[in-house]
Amino acid sequence: MRPRRPVGPSKGFRVEQQNLSSTVVFDAVPGASLYVVQWKLANAIAFNDQQFEPEAVFCEAIDIRVSAVGVDGTSPLSEPYAVAAPRPLVNPKLQLLNMHYLNTPLTSEFYSANGTIEIMFEFDNGAWPLGVADLTVVPMFHLITCVEPDLSQGVPLPDFTRGPMANTLVGRIGSDMMYRKCRFVYYAQSISSRRCATRTEIRTPPANDLQTLTINCDTVQGNPCVKVDSFEAPICGQINDIDYVIMKKFLVAGEHDFTLMLNVSFEPIVRENESPTIYYKAFYGEAAPYARKEEEALAGVNMTSVMASTTNCVNFDPNGFCLANTGTNFNVSGIHFDTLYGITICAVKDPRNLTWPDFADGNQHVGSKVGMIIGIVLAAVAVLVLGIIGVCCYINKKQKKENKLYQLKLAQLEREKECRYIDFPKKHDIWEIERRNLIIFDEVKLGSGKLLGKALANKDSTSPLGVNLMRAENCQVAVKMLPEYADEMSRSEFLREIGLMKTIGYHERLVNMLACITDSEPLCLVVEYCSDGDLLRFLRERCKYMMKLDAAGVNYHEPPVDNNYDIEMVITLKQLLMFAVQVSYGLEYLSSKGFVHRDVAARNVLVHGKSACKIGDFGLCRNLYADSSLYKSKGGRLPLKWMSPEAIRHYEFSAQSDVWAFGVLLFEIITLGGSPYPSVSPEEMLPFLENGGRMERPDNCPENFYAVMCECWTVDPEKRPDFSTIRQKLAAQLEEITEEYSYLTLDAQKDYYNVQYGDQKVNHSNPCLAYWREVCGQV
Repeated sequence: MRPRRPVGPSKGFRVEQQNLSSTVVFDAVPGASLYVVQWKLANAIAFNDQQFEPEAVFCEAIDIRVSAVGVDGTSPLSEPYAVAAPRPLVNPKLQLLNMHYLNTPLTSEFYSANGTIEIMFEFDNGAWPLGVADLTVVPMFHLITCVEPDLSQGVPLPDFTRGPMANTLVGRIGSDMMYRKCRFVYYAQSISSRRCATRTEIRTPPANDLQTLTINCDTVQGNPCVKVDSFEAPICGQINDIDYVIMKKFLVAGEHDFTLMLNVSFEPIVRENESPTIYYKAFYGEAAPYARKEEEALAGVNMTSVMASTTNCVNFDPNGFCLANTGTNFNVSGIHFDTLYGITICAVKDPRNLTWPDFADGNQHVGSKVGMIIGIVLAAVAVLVLGIIGVCCYINKKQKKENKLYQLKLAQLEREKECRYIDFPKKHDIWEIERRNLIIFDEVKLGSGKLLGKALANKDSTSPLGVNLMRAENCQVAVKMLPEYADEMSRSEFLREIGLMKTIGYHERLVNMLACITDSEPLCLVVEYCSDGDLLRFLRERCKYMMKLDAAGVNYHEPPVDNNYDIEMVITLKQLLMFAVQVSYGLEYLSSKGFVHRDVAARNVLVHGKSACKIGDFGLCRNLYADSSLYKSKGGRLPLKWMSPEAIRHYEFSAQSDVWAFGVLLFEIITLGGSPYPSVSPEEMLPFLENGGRMERPDNCPENFYAVMCECWTVDPEKRPDFSTIRQKLAAQLEEITEEYSYLTLDAQKDYYNVQYGDQKVNHSNPCLAYWREVCGQV
């Protein structure tokens, strides 16, 4: 009788996706013949012993634990494994069913078209248990290019809705896309479940699932295009070089001179976007020399008669297409010594159009034609010069008239504006201060359009921050002023920034708004004054100073002797960690309020009193809607080297993309203002990141600090830590650090202290991945 062996617990729980469905699997237990599964809802306390009913709890997050049963007994229950609410998935590859023309105008606020193109796709819903009726599929449908561009109006992206048949989507675009021969790329990007309220975003589909379609008169059914059959005519004379060799020399009966057979070779000119050549045909005959070289340059061959023609094709099919040819050479016969011949070679593009030029007749009066051409050219030049002078006079006169009208309209608008403000008093804004209470020092510029100023307190100040921070007799402030020459778009963006800062609220780690002036020009935004400027310049100044001390052999790890260095210009690792914690604290507040900053970088963090960091520059900041965690940008000037892959590719910004940028900010902090990705140019950033490229651990960077950076640079946005977690990890590192470990040693040879592109070697591997393999033994 064999001894009883205890049955081990179940391990290795994971979710695997196969055939568009997800399955919870775990490692097999040796000796187990069956498994008992207990489950409970994620928010329940006790596990349920009742029979599991998938239909009832399909959309719920649950916890499971498993016990293995074998002949030797039963294993203990495994640790609970959390199974998240299921997310739907479909095949990203869409099947194009048809494109149909509708004689219905398509109009929107900024776009109009006389007709509509209806596009229908079919998708594969896989094995989603709730059926296709539960799914909402949104394709990515992006314009690549058009043969005939139109910059007069924007092109709205179509909204795809459920089609008339199961598993179909229907979208509509303007018929001008058909006439302009536009090309689009598409795939199924977003899949949502109505019942489960979960969604799957496919950011980077497999290459084979990313398809393109061209919308033109040939691909759209029922189109009103008028199609006229036209066949391209032969193109003659496009030859770079020509040469010949004598093949035969013989006497013909009754003639006294030898008759020659030549093999003529030539080099054709091949132009881009030109239709392919079917075969070549040559016409040759006696020719006469031109009286002048200019005539030869302008008119080409002066063939007086066409003797014969030949071709490089040796076998034609019944439709006139060439089945076999001799390449770029052919034989010419009937040639005699001491006679001038001309030859013209034509490229046949379509055998259905063999319209040849009349070579002999076209050159009979070439001398007179050359004179006529020269005369026409001179006359055209004279007319063109006179025309340009006339047009310039007309434009100048018209411009003066338009300027006068513009000045009249401007004066009228100013009068209307004055009357409007007099007749209708504005609503009181608690943030507004009178301009007389703001003293601006024009000679002191703080950078980024900011000036130093003083805000004078007054008893009637009702601004939430004015009450607290202007209670003293006066206080220094920073003033961001909109230039008087700014256009309407800049003015609108400036007012939007002011409105946004009013809603953000106060936080000690933000550059808080104090007041504003918007009732008169120039517009002003009054914010807290930070004495030491932006963090990037603050760090680089100390980096430069410490490198000079290193070069001079000064040991700044020890207290200064005879004031041999400025202790305030030496920064320690402990100070850098403190800055990182402070910035993460401010970003944690912003994300909790539903804001995404979109430009987290050292240049947008300000330093006050050499020890306090505050987040500033909310020009790109946006408020996320309550029902969405993403902000879709329209492009523009964006900081590529601080952006996450999904932000670069899809212009989608979220708290997770701010986390990615914060990881780059940590790199700037630990390298004292080093340049991120110093050997990667901006246009190479996206392929570099998508191929797994990351920045290596800098010198002076502790491993646990670099681990936080790597977590911020996780490819999947959902797996990046939130700012609360980041702040707690950095704060724990700050508490553990000692003064002895706090001093830095700089290596001036590191490339991130200088920005260079070119032949430097780029590390396309993922050092973060290598770091985790080294520490954990697995990815």
